[in-house]
Amino acid sequence: MLKRIILLTFLFANILSAMTISSQKDLYNSNEKINIIFTQMEEQNQDWIGIYHKNSNNEWKNVINWAWTDDVADGNIEFNRLPAGEYEARAFYNNSFTLEGKVAFEVSNNNEALNTTVTTNKDIYTIGETIVASYDKMSGDNQDWIAIYPKDSSTSWGNMIQWAWVPGTIKGTHTFKKLPVGEYEVRVFFNNSGTLEASHAFQVVKAEAKPATVTTDKESYTTEENILSTFTNMSGDDEDWIAIYPAGSSNAWANCIQAKWTNAQENGTQTFNPLPVGEYEVRLFFNNSYDLEASHKFSVKETAFLLKSRKDTYNPIELIHADFDNMRGTASDWIGIFHLNAPHSKENAIDWKYAKSQVKGELSFNGLPAGTYEMRAYFATKHKKTLTFTVRNTAPVVIMYEDAEDGIDPRWVHYAGRYPIQLLNGGAKGSAHSIRHRGYWENGSNPSGYYFPFGNVEKKMKFLELDMRIGISSHLFNFGVTIDTKDGSRRIIFASWMNHPGNNMSGHAVWRKPFHTSNGYILMNPGPTDYYLATRNGHFTHYKINIEKTLRILEPDNELLKITGFTTSGGDYDNLSLVSH
Repeated sequence: MLKRIILLTFLFANILSAMTISSQKDLYNSNEKINIIFTQMEEQNQDWIGIYHKNSNNEWKNVINWAWTDDVADGNIEFNRLPAGEYEARAFYNNSFTLEGKVAFEVSNNNEALNTTVTTNKDIYTIGETIVASYDKMSGDNQDWIAIYPKDSSTSWGNMIQWAWVPGTIKGTHTFKKLPVGEYEVRVFFNNSGTLEASHAFQVVKAEAKPATVTTDKESYTTEENILSTFTNMSGDDEDWIAIYPAGSSNAWANCIQAKWTNAQENGTQTFNPLPVGEYEVRLFFNNSYDLEASHKFSVKETAFLLKSRKDTYNPIELIHADFDNMRGTASDWIGIFHLNAPHSKENAIDWKYAKSQVKGELSFNGLPAGTYEMRAYFATKHKKTLTFTVRNTAPVVIMYEDAEDGIDPRWVHYAGRYPIQLLNGGAKGSAHSIRHRGYWENGSNPSGYYFPFGNVEKKMKFLELDMRIGISSHLFNFGVTIDTKDGSRRIIFASWMNHPGNNMSGHAVWRKPFHTSNGYILMNPGPTDYYLATRNGHFTHYKINIEKTLRILEPDNELLKITGFTTSGGDYDNLSLVSH
C-alpha cells in the first residue's frame, strides 16, 4: 500500500515547482497516443514538454518526442504512439533544460490485448476479381502495413506478393489487385516490423464457364420502336455475333433479318432497327459459327398511337393540354399547335414541344385567342395524328381591388420602409384619386415594401391589370405578384433596373440579368415596358400582364393556380385589378 501511494505521488504531482504535469494513463497500449496534461506553466514563448526514456538525462540527444506548450499555463499535449517501454514526460521553461516537473508512464507490448484482426470480403475469389481486405485494431503507427503472401509461407520480404502502408489508421480496408489461381494469406504488421499480428487465408480459383444468355428490354414492341438486346457470357471472340430471326426458323443465313458483331465483348448490348408486325427471336453465336448459344423470343405488334386534347373547347388564354401514349420514346418526337391546314413543319407551328423522350405523358401549351386550331403529333418529321379544338370568345371577368375612389383600401400592408401609403388627388384616366407607395434610399438600395392580398381568387384570373407611374419613388424599384402554382409558391417581380444598363445597379450583375430565378422562388423579369422613362414625368401608363405566360418563360412546364397578392417597393397606382383574359 505504501509503495502504491509513493508511485501515485510520483506520477501526478510535480515536486520541483508550483507547476504540475500528469499523464492521462499510467499504462498505454502500443496503439494508443500519449496524452500529457500540464498546469501553471509560466506561459513563456518557449516553454516545452519532452518525452524521454525513464532514467535518461535531460540532454537533447535523449529526447524521443517534444512539443511547445504554445504560451498557455494550462493544457494538454497528445504525443504519437510509442513502442513498449518505460518513459517520462518532462516539462521545461523558456527553451531550457532545467527540469520543472515530470511524470512517468509505461507502454505495454501486450499486443494480444489489442485483438488485431484482418479478413477478406470473400474466402474464394475467381480470376479477375480484386481482393478487399478489412483490418481492425491496428496500432495506428504511420508505418503499420498490410500484405498478401502465399499461404503457409514465412513472412520474409522475398515471399511478399503485394503490400501497402495503412498509416495512422486503426480500422479500415485496402483493395489488392487481382491474383492468379492459388492459396494466399492477407497479413498485417505493426511499425514497419516483420512481426505478424494477424492473418486470414483465402483462395483464387478459375471461374466456371457460364452459359450465354440474351434478352430484350421489352417482350412486345411497336413497329416504330428499336429493339434493345442484352447479352452475357459470350466467348469474347472478335467474330461472336448476334442476330434476329423469324421465330421457329432455322439458323441458316437466308433466314437472318438483322445481324451484328458483339465487338469482342463478353457482356453488352446491341440495338436493332424497328421490325414489321410478327414473332421473332434474337440469337447468339460464337466465332462466326451457326451453332446456337442462346435465344429469346419477342413480338412486334401494331399499337395505336394515342393523342388527346383534354378539352374540345377552351376559354381564351386557357392552357392547352395534350396527352399522348405510345410515342416512340425518342428525343425527336414532338407535338405542336397549328392554325387550321397549316403546312407540316415546326416553322409553321404556333407553338411546339418535344415529348421529352417519353412513351406516355402530357404537354401543356400557352393559351390562345378565340379561333379553331389543330393539335398534331410527329415522330421526327413523320406526321402521326391531328386533332381539332376551338377557343371560344367569352367576355373577360374583371375584379377591381383598388381604385382609391373611396380612400385607401384597408387591406394594404406596409411591411418595410419609412413612408406610409398616401392618398393622392387625381389618378389615371381622369379619376379623382390614386395611391402612392414611396421608396427611399438606404445603403445604396430601395428596401421599401407594400403588399395587397387578393384572397381566394379563382384560377381563371390570369392577368394583372393596373395604371402606374413612378411618382416620387426611386427608379430602382419593382412591382409584381405572389402566386400559387402547380410546383409551389412563387413571386414574380417586374424590375425597373433591368431596363437601365447605366443605373446604380451596375455593380450587381446578377440582379441585372434580364430573366433569372433568385433562391428558386423569385422570378426576375424586366418591366413590361421601360416604365421608368414612360412615367417619370407624371403620366400614368396602363399595363395588362399575362401572369401565367410570364411564369412559363422561366418554368415552361409550370401552371398558374391562382394569383394571391400584389407587391411593390414604390410608385403611384390606380385601378389595380385581376382579369380572366
